[in-house]
Amino acid sequence: MKIVALVAVCCALLVAITGCGGATAYSATVAAAAPSATPTELAGVSQPTRSGEPTALGMGLTITVSAPKSFVPTGAAFPAVRRAVGFEMTVRNEGSSPYSPTLLSLSALANGSASRQVIDSAQGYSGAVGTEAVPPGRSTRFLVAFELPPEKVAVVVSAQPDPAGAAVVTVFDGQA
Repeated sequence: MKIVALVAVCCALLVAITGCGGATAYSATVAAAAPSATPTELAGVSQPTRSGEPTALGMGLTITVSAPKSFVPTGAAFPAVRRAVGFEMTVRNEGSSPYSPTLLSLSALANGSASRQVIDSAQGYSGAVGTEAVPPGRSTRFLVAFELPPEKVAVVVSAQPDPAGAAVVTVFDGQA
């Protein structure tokens, strides 16, 4: 399912980059996409936000993503990579029921290629796994990292609050 979502995100980015989509730049509107949404439909789901600004994920959730922090992972990191980029993420639940951040699917592209998530607990990058359910009106914070090549590249990070059908939302689009 993650591969299908990643392919859909890649297609949506291609459509958005080439200007073939009908999306308005930096729109704050998020619509739920059907699981069988076309790349053109996904391109209109969300637009990137600037670091530190909340982005609506749907389901009464917002996510705030920090500016990227490039770092060298420790020897204990998995997978073993030479360079990674980390983000502090805060998920706020304004919905009517508790939300489990373990449902949050995060993906990244580095210069258009899929980037693996890096777990480096020694530096705090453990992802959303193990995070307790977030009650309505509350937030949770966690650190996430992705593999990058040695040189500075374009990075796009996307989030999907529920892989069972919620929209894929671009939460960061910049250089790292």
